[in-house]
Amino acid sequence: MQRNQPGSNANLLRMIVVVALFFLITIYGTISFSSNDWLWFTRGFDARPVQVIIYNQGEQNQLSPGDAGFSEIAEAIRVSMARGVARQSGIGISPESVNDAYTNYVTVEAIFAQPFKLHAWFNTGNPTHVLIPITGRHSDLSVVFLGRNGNYSTNAPAMKDLQPVRDTLKSLGYLEQ
Repeated sequence: MQRNQPGSNANLLRMIVVVALFFLITIYGTISFSSNDWLWFTRGFDARPVQVIIYNQGEQNQLSPGDAGFSEIAEAIRVSMARGVARQSGIGISPESVNDAYTNYVTVEAIFAQPFKLHAWFNTGNPTHVLIPITGRHSDLSVVFLGRNGNYSTNAPAMKDLQPVRDTLKSLGYLEQ
């Protein structure tokens, strides 16, 4: 009968550490590759829109830097996006739903000068537009539709907290108190 050799426990421990590291690196690499983001696990969002359009049941208000209320709503959007993504929603938005959002509900559209990256464990692309339903269809899901030039992609991220945007819209008079 063979007894444990000196150092065999150390070899077993080393093997467990190597296997665990292999699995961690494999999981990290797979998520990083599929999300196109090596920093998918981080939070933070520093991009600021160059224009914000607030649709209020058919009425359109375009705000640019220097306009009253622009700094407040731009900061609320940045704060909400910086708080991070809660999950994938698995939904998209059809052209008809976008039209409804513009004409029948309160919706915020933010336009950015440069493509930005929203950190998440799934691919959010490099959008320049964000559509945020505040009332109406999809508003209860806290989703933000990401896109370019008014074309929004599917699998919208559900954000952890859109309350700063809602509160700012209330203070600016777009929503009832």
